[in-house]
Amino acid sequence: MATGKELDAIYCNVDLLIRAGKLETLDDLLRTVPVQGADIDVLLGYLTATLPVSSKLSCRQEFYRKTQDELAARKETDPTILQGLQGNPYVA
Repeated sequence: MATGKELDAIYCNVDLLIRAGKLETLDDLLRTVPVQGADIDVLLGYLTATLPVSSKLSCRQEFYRKTQDELAARKETDPTILQGLQGNPYVA
């Protein structure tokens, strides 16, 4: 389970990138987040923090799908935990 400090860092870093208009950097960050075996809270943190700009991030839908697949592979995790986090499709 992720600590509050870890989640705070995710939210803070994502917020800074969004405010600075560095969406390409944020896209690159999402591409490098290891989903397999990652802490569920961390994955949910990234999905939650990037939700407001989901339509502007080309790799976010892929990150969501990978997270969805990871949750399905972990049978102990309720897949409905992702409700509301899919966001909007990327619009170039």
